[in-house]
Amino acid sequence: MASPFFKVIPVRPVLRDQCEITMRLYLHQVVTGPNHNQETMVPSSHPASFGMIVINDWPIYDGPDFNTSTIVAHARGMHVQVDQVNNTWYTSMNIEFVDARFNGSKLQVMGTTPETGEWAIVGGTGQLAMAYGTIQHNIVKNNPGIETTRQLDIHAFYSTPQTQADVMTTTNTIDQQAE
Repeated sequence: MASPFFKVIPVRPVLRDQCEITMRLYLHQVVTGPNHNQETMVPSSHPASFGMIVINDWPIYDGPDFNTSTIVAHARGMHVQVDQVNNTWYTSMNIEFVDARFNGSKLQVMGTTPETGEWAIVGGTGQLAMAYGTIQHNIVKNNPGIETTRQLDIHAFYSTPQTQADVMTTTNTIDQQAE
């Protein structure tokens, strides 16, 4: 019998001051029209649009009704048609927050974009430093070829930023323990 190809080893968290966050937000993608928020940079003549590259700046709201909701972030990045047969888009973007609490902080996100799926959070900056986690996304409103609304259920862990004083205190403590 073959041995398993993986081993799971539980570890204790090594990051201090780690926080967990969950959010439910709504991304608004407008493909065409005067208010479009994406632009094709590399077109494709392939039947499945294989190789097409599109740059996006999608607003993200705190509610599903864009007339009464507030923009709290922008999903800025690109998506690339990566499948020669199916409509499979690889997406890489920063979710850049503009709300009062996380203003200027970013989540680095990547993954494929089916109707319902999951993106990986592979990093973060600012108040969301060293973030990791997932974003479950699903289409809640769709006008094909015109616009799409996605519900984003964000679940992430991040480290609270350390000040220079925190770093010096930690360094001094480590130095004293070494003596």
